[in-house]
Amino acid sequence: MDGDGSQEQLAEQKAVLVLLRELIQTALTEKQRNALQAELEGMPLDEIARYLDSNRNAIYKLTHDARKRLKRGLQDAGYAQEDIQSVFAI
Repeated sequence: MDGDGSQEQLAEQKAVLVLLRELIQTALTEKQRNALQAELEGMPLDEIARYLDSNRNAIYKLTHDARKRLKRGLQDAGYAQEDIQSVFAI
């Protein structure tokens, strides 16, 4: 990839990440944000459930719904799944 392509891809990555941060703050509940953050840090579902005083099935549903909200927010902003994958392709 040439220099311009790299700069363009970096700019697009930054735009997606900014949008994701915004969506995480505005489209998710605090409990969804906490559960997703713990999941992204590698915490097992059972541990997240204890941390949030819940159960494994509820946390699974909570994070599933959070991911759906983020996906819908990205789609509403004009990003298709393929767009996101291509922006972050190595």
